[in-house]
Amino acid sequence: MQTEINKSGQGSVVERAGNPVEKVYNFVQKVNRYAVTILLACMVLIVFGNVISRYFLKFALAWSEEVSRFMFIWLVFLGAVLAYVNDEHLGLDLVIKSVPKKVGEAMLIIVDLLVAYSLYLIAAGGLELARGSWKWLSPASSFSYGVVYTIVPVCTSFMLLQTLLKLYYHTKKLIS
Repeated sequence: MQTEINKSGQGSVVERAGNPVEKVYNFVQKVNRYAVTILLACMVLIVFGNVISRYFLKFALAWSEEVSRFMFIWLVFLGAVLAYVNDEHLGLDLVIKSVPKKVGEAMLIIVDLLVAYSLYLIAAGGLELARGSWKWLSPASSFSYGVVYTIVPVCTSFMLLQTLLKLYYHTKKLIS
């Protein structure tokens, strides 16, 4: 098994292998990266098109502000998943590095459990938010806010799965 190295030079918790679960996992991450790229490009084009339309054609695209805001919401959540998967979120590991190795590994398991519980609460709340706002339509584009808010439970579920993988590997590392 080969360990993936992230930008900080540390090995990622998730070990990469040729098994089917990892292939699906890698495929989902690739789709996520493409989605972020496409959303960002579309958002830039829409905003730029609105600026050109406003200044040269003397009319604004009423829907562009709404749609670009919705795209930005999706970009933030999809980007958070990518950052979490690649261990690029801001973290304070000062305490973990100052204790003995086995104690630090046990602390990582506790952190994983707390993160998993927090993500579960956010996913449940996001699902409730999406369900409650499904019939609420945006004024300019008539787009359902429920569709926009489904990104919350979807992305937090992906992050929860990543946390469970991290928990598995941290537990495996502590036991071995």
